Amino acid sequence: MNNKLLNKKWEKISSIYKENVDDLYRFVYSKTYNKHLTEDVVSDTFYTLLDVIDSYDESKSKVRTFLFGIALNKLRQKWSSKKYRHVPIDEDILEHTPSISKKRDSSLVKKVYGALNALPEKYRQVITLRFTMYKSIKDTAKELGTTVTNVTTIQNRALKKLREKINE
Repeated sequence: MNNKLLNKKWEKISSIYKENVDDLYRFVYSKTYNKHLTEDVVSDTFYTLLDVIDSYDESKSKVRTFLFGIALNKLRQKWSSKKYRHVPIDEDILEHTPSISKKRDSSLVKKVYGALNALPEKYRQVITLRFTMYKSIKDTAKELGTTVTNVTTIQNRALKKLREKINE
């Protein structure tokens, strides 16, 4: 590959990285609640993107969707390996959670994260996009390839399930 093509590829990857790294990190972290695993998955995602960017077809999906798909696959690979069968929640999450009573709130936060992890994947995706990544209902629908009405329904069901699981 000549220098001109290599530079163009590097510029494209750099641009994708700058535009998406923070959201990708938050997305993966919302699934793992583990800083080290999140960093592994995010870096693996961009290494994979380097390898497959030439085969990426912009007419089939947005680069963001493609990137998040790579991240989900990397995360699934990590979860299926023996090393990551059980990944504990990082304690630093709890330290950055505003609280009046640390003891009471930290157990509540753990309970919320446990309940969130127990939700079906579609519910978790909607909750994550809406409340962790602060996406609008319209943007969430676009990201998931569904309707605004469907996202609203899923969100309501997810929040109801989340309340039930937390109150168990």
